[in-house]
Amino acid sequence: MTNPCTLSVRIEQWPLAAPFHISGHTVDAARVLVVSLISGQYEGRGEAAGVYYRGETTDTMVEQLAAVRPEIERGISREALIALMPAGGARNAIDAALWSLAAQRCGSTVAQLAGRARLRPLRTSFTVGVDAAGAMAEAARSYEGAPALKIKLDGSVLDADRLVAIRAACPGVALSVDANQGWTPEHMMQMLPVMQRVGVDLLEQPLPVGEDECLESMQYPIRMAADESFQDLEDLAAVARRYDVVNVKLDKCGGLTRALSLVAPIRNLGLSVMVGCMPCTSLGVAPAYLLGQLCDRVDLDGPCFLAEDRMPSFRYRNGYLFGPDRPWGLDDASHAAH
Repeated sequence: MTNPCTLSVRIEQWPLAAPFHISGHTVDAARVLVVSLISGQYEGRGEAAGVYYRGETTDTMVEQLAAVRPEIERGISREALIALMPAGGARNAIDAALWSLAAQRCGSTVAQLAGRARLRPLRTSFTVGVDAAGAMAEAARSYEGAPALKIKLDGSVLDADRLVAIRAACPGVALSVDANQGWTPEHMMQMLPVMQRVGVDLLEQPLPVGEDECLESMQYPIRMAADESFQDLEDLAAVARRYDVVNVKLDKCGGLTRALSLVAPIRNLGLSVMVGCMPCTSLGVAPAYLLGQLCDRVDLDGPCFLAEDRMPSFRYRNGYLFGPDRPWGLDDASHAAH
């Protein structure tokens, strides 16, 4: 039995401390959709940034929710939501709000509702955006105590120098590379020896979606991760032939409910599971942190780039992500009380 609720939607912009560059894209703020579902004394919230390379914006997500507002406000289960809306940021935000509402009605946290009473701190990678080699080395060095760095590269002739400079600045840190579809097969083959030499242990999405079939016949000594090439379950068969790791992002697959159901199929094909995020605040990280408890690799540093995060905030210390003092579900209960 589901309960009627009132849906409110707003767009928020959280400036970054400095612009952040990846292949073909620059971010200067986390532009997010924030939804609130109010049912009686309870209020559940959710946040989504959308999937920029699929054309999602905060405006398109608002329009998408307007079209299904009556069905949501009549009361909807998380499973029915998956049937009602396509995967994407709008569904992710509503799914998170429904988790929070359900937890409050049970007098528990979302983690307890999901069968995980204790959440451990997660080791997360920290991202170095595309820049000149020296600037990237300095940015890498600034993550003092971080055990793992994700290096954004763009497919230019500068990529090798960037990696070498970062390794010299951070000799003992685990390195992965994320090309965000910005490489060609030729550039990848040129970079593989450099990545081996500096000790890169993962290469994420080197080639554009639809142009990565060649990975099936290529020999490469570094583990490959699919991000943009994996949106949902229908992509998994092809991904398993080309990659070793799958990056599950809640905005891509449309929420925690769907993401939790993807873990077993991914593992059953012998692949590792990774959780990532879009530029977001701690509200957006909350469901991904729960998913991260089941993952082999974690990349949840989105709030680190904000000039200021919302409260309650996740904390980053010595390369680990720690949950807020007031856990997800209970934090929304506190928000509703005010």
